[in-house]
Amino acid sequence: MMAPFMPTRRRPRKAPLAAWSIDRRLLSRLILAAAALYAAHRGVSRLWRVWEYGVRLEPQAALYGHDGLVRVTLATRSPETAAGLRRDPPSFSVLKDGKVVTTIGKKSLFSLAYDTSTGRWTGAWPCPWNAPQGVYTLALEKRPDLALDLSAGSFRIERRRPAPLKPGFVALTLETVQPFKNMRVRAPDGSLKDWTGLLDWAQYVGADAFWVLGGQSPGLTRGSIWNDDNLSLYPAIGRECHRRGIKFGLYVQCYLTMGRPGALRRYEYAVDVSSGRPVLTRAISLDDPRRLEDIIERLKGFRDIPEVDFLGLDYIRNALGGYELADEFYGEMPFLKRPPGWSHLPRAEKMLLLARKKVARKDSVFIDAWQWWRAHKVAGIVRRIKKAVGSRKPLWTFTLSWDKGWHHGQDPVMMNDAGADIDAVMLYEADDRQYAQIMKDWHSYVRRKDVQLALGDIIDWWLHQHAPDGPEEFYRRLKLAIDTIYADGRAHAVFYHDIGRALHGNLGPWTTKDWMNAAKRVTEYLRESKGKPRKAAEGTRKQEKAAGGAGKS
Repeated sequence: MMAPFMPTRRRPRKAPLAAWSIDRRLLSRLILAAAALYAAHRGVSRLWRVWEYGVRLEPQAALYGHDGLVRVTLATRSPETAAGLRRDPPSFSVLKDGKVVTTIGKKSLFSLAYDTSTGRWTGAWPCPWNAPQGVYTLALEKRPDLALDLSAGSFRIERRRPAPLKPGFVALTLETVQPFKNMRVRAPDGSLKDWTGLLDWAQYVGADAFWVLGGQSPGLTRGSIWNDDNLSLYPAIGRECHRRGIKFGLYVQCYLTMGRPGALRRYEYAVDVSSGRPVLTRAISLDDPRRLEDIIERLKGFRDIPEVDFLGLDYIRNALGGYELADEFYGEMPFLKRPPGWSHLPRAEKMLLLARKKVARKDSVFIDAWQWWRAHKVAGIVRRIKKAVGSRKPLWTFTLSWDKGWHHGQDPVMMNDAGADIDAVMLYEADDRQYAQIMKDWHSYVRRKDVQLALGDIIDWWLHQHAPDGPEEFYRRLKLAIDTIYADGRAHAVFYHDIGRALHGNLGPWTTKDWMNAAKRVTEYLRESKGKPRKAAEGTRKQEKAAGGAGKS
């Protein structure tokens, strides 16, 4: 008997499922490829649109120091966009961490002007006084219609790190071009010596360096630039310094001459205003390229003397006048409103207008811009000197102390970034209250990372307002400066100005040794206090009251 027919259960085929799985992977890849192609298309379209219709807002450089004037350009290839921008001139701002930065003259919005020669819009943004380091981004203001087509650049502001200086550094200066070969110096032990007696005093106060004036104009003969009386002796002086463990420095009086106005016909002299008319001064204009060349050549000569360890710059500022710079000033500060008809005025009239506006001191935006621009120009000169001399020997600059140097067209932070390894602050010619205000201003402005300061006072009783305890006042003021000038700790370097005055100057009823003993005490305090927590600075009651507690850490 045959078994009944039973249909067999077929197993599902695996091949179609495998094929379906492969198709799904392929489909996913196709979808991803399509998405990537779409994104690429959009990206290319975006790039093409930006190239064809976009607006590019860019800084001239990627990196600036604190003396930087950031040049900004705006460009577009689109005739339609360009026409719209000419009808409605654009403005820009600068952002840091997403916030608009307020800079010189309390300005935050800057206009861009169309330049017919390049077909671009140009503007300038002055770096704020002692601005924080970091990335700054450009932003086009009040033009939301261009947001999609805008490419905005950025730049960095950074601090330069100066050549290190050992804590407790002390320099003694000599500000004279009197011939060393003829010197007779009363040494600390009372004996009469030749110029080597100067180094006895340097050792007496514990100086690490002897800084000597080596470049003063004019020379001894008609038309000569530099007084060269001591030039041949500098190597011997340097060797004697080194034998005693002292470093040797030479400095140049840059923009002030000791001759009459206009005596050196090689130069353009700075202009002041007197009795309502422009007059020449005995200072050379910051704008004179030949003076800069001569300063550089002088310093190169000092650089090449093996016994020279430091190079220095004095009167590296608007020494006198400066009104001859009127056109350049307004040209580089385009956000300032120029006087009516400026471009058609005679040069003398421009100088008079600038002088009146400066002396009136009613326009705070103008005053801030004038002080910043002069400091920026001086820093630019220091940059060129540093680059041209090309020396690893530390460079120091003398800076006047009123209003952090701004009053005289100097800024310590700019000096640092421009190439000064030591900013020697001249704390001279101030009474108790003024001195305390100087300390307060500096204390609120600089920290030790910003600039390497050497603090100096002058050995002169008259310039201490005939204080009843002259040398003691000298000691008190420098001690107060050491403790107070920085916001975050003590200063680590001082200088005493100068041994010539200490020997033959206005000493009052005290001797050279009395004043130098005060300097010696400053040296001891400087070195004993380094690394210790800062306490409230000692000073006169007037100083402490006027400083408003600035000397407390």
